[in-house]
Amino acid sequence: MLYANYLKMHLKSSFQYRYNMMFISFNQVLINISEVLAVYLLFKQFDSVAGWTFYQSLIMMGIVYTVYSLTECFARGYDEFPKLIQSGELDRFLIRPVNIHYQIFGSKIEFSKLGRVVLGIVISIIAFLNVDIEWTALKVIVLIATYVCGIFVIFGLFVLSAGISIYTIENLEFLNIITNGSKELAYYPINIYAKWLTTIFTYIIPIACFNYLPLSYILEIGTIPAWLCATAPFFGMLFVIPCIIFFNLSLRKYKSSGS
Repeated sequence: MLYANYLKMHLKSSFQYRYNMMFISFNQVLINISEVLAVYLLFKQFDSVAGWTFYQSLIMMGIVYTVYSLTECFARGYDEFPKLIQSGELDRFLIRPVNIHYQIFGSKIEFSKLGRVVLGIVISIIAFLNVDIEWTALKVIVLIATYVCGIFVIFGLFVLSAGISIYTIENLEFLNIITNGSKELAYYPINIYAKWLTTIFTYIIPIACFNYLPLSYILEIGTIPAWLCATAPFFGMLFVIPCIIFFNLSLRKYKSSGS
């Protein structure tokens, strides 16, 4: 009920400047379309990259656009958590008789990001229609789990970044590398990167669990065992748990940033 009130408040605020929100959404969509064109030009030079065709890779981009933008829309408060510390707003959050996570979620909701969500869904549909897939009930479940896993992993990165900022006060550039860098890396099959990078983004930050591995199962690509690829999204979802634990423990160490 409380979060619903936050949603109504931010929605009403956004539509006070509806044309501004529309232009921001349109601009973000254009940027993402330019990224798709860049990938298209890459594949114009090569028939495939690491065994993946253009439309197969386009599915990855569609999933990333959808999950990242959806998470950014509703969990923006964690991404901009350092501003709450610097402004002293976090101090007020902590003395209110309301769960801190409710307040952080409600502190910043950007509906302008939904334009990129729609773009991601459209791109995914176009890509799936141009790829031959023998659909089964299990593949549908894995695909749904892939989107859920993506939201959980990106949200976990936002929460992890917020927890670190409790110690650093401000949002350090390397934290942006983790969040935005992970998004850029997920546009392509992870097996094109160096082995050490592949290891990090599979076992530590499980980006591969919501793009490369489940899609390898759905598209029947690669030599990784099918059962491992199919269950990867379910294991990837667990990433959010240590991130939340870290944030909650870090919050206990928080000292007011002062004026």
